[in-house]
Amino acid sequence: MASDQTVTAQDLLDALSEVRRQGSGRLLEQLEEVEPALAGHLMEELSLVHQALLDLRAKPKATRRLVRQVESMAVVLVTALRQAHLRLWQEESAGGRLAQIDPALSKDAQPPAADSPTQDCRGPDGSGGGGDADNCGGSDDCGGGDG
Repeated sequence: MASDQTVTAQDLLDALSEVRRQGSGRLLEQLEEVEPALAGHLMEELSLVHQALLDLRAKPKATRRLVRQVESMAVVLVTALRQAHLRLWQEESAGGRLAQIDPALSKDAQPPAADSPTQDCRGPDGSGGGGDADNCGGSDDCGGGDG
């Protein structure tokens, strides 16, 4: 089966570094803020693994160590996948299909100058060419150039 290669080795290394720096518990809390369903499922499964290990009469210290290891692994994988998706979205918006549809989204596009405000030439119903000189400065593009 072919791989889509979404997650690179660098994504994994970056995520592992992040988990080591901040701790899996802290990153899991952050994940819970942005992806509550995903984080909730992960925490529930970790709790079930913890209980299953205790039911197997594993020593409490070994159980805690294994649950922390599984938690760390899961947080690294989720973090790496989220980073890879963010990178792909950024690449896509900068030069992919979106840039082909709207060249303003390409990497080379220049943002509008601060001294040239964007004018809204839509009519009150949201359609184009409203002819409202107040909305577009009376330009001919809006249909309001006649006065």
